[in-house]
Amino acid sequence: MTQKKDDKNQDIEEILEEGLVDIEEAEKNHEKELENTSNIEQEVLVLKESLARSQADYHNLVRRVDRDRSEMWEFLTANIVSKFLPTIDNLERVISSTPEDMQWNSLFEWVKSIHSALIKNLDSMWIKTFESVGQTVDANLHDVMSQMPWEEWIIIQEFEKWYKLADKVIRHAKVIVGSGN
Repeated sequence: MTQKKDDKNQDIEEILEEGLVDIEEAEKNHEKELENTSNIEQEVLVLKESLARSQADYHNLVRRVDRDRSEMWEFLTANIVSKFLPTIDNLERVISSTPEDMQWNSLFEWVKSIHSALIKNLDSMWIKTFESVGQTVDANLHDVMSQMPWEEWIIIQEFEKWYKLADKVIRHAKVIVGSGN
């Protein structure tokens, strides 16, 4: 009977050892699955970070393209408009130097209407100009051509007006200023 008990104990031990081996194997498989899960989670985190960077890069690109487009529009507009400014200056000279007795002429009215239309077109393109006479000289807006006895740095006469597109000066005004004498 002890032989039978020993055989039974040995069978039970073998079964337990096989069960222990199966448990250890299952534990190793579970650890591998956990490792794979951990690797997948890390890959997901890396992909999320990559997506966030890509989205930020895309938004920066959109902003840069918008800024470049705006700058290009301003550059082209300023370049084209600067070609027409001498014509506007000449029309203004004609209007200001026409004697009163000739201002009733239809040709004079036609010149004034062309000048007015050009100024309206400039205004529609956000191009502005202002009178400088009586103002203090601003180096960002005015080129001093000469000085005369008058209040110091006050503009006496304007040869050409200054024009500005948004915050960018297209052309500085050419002016005569007081010398303070």
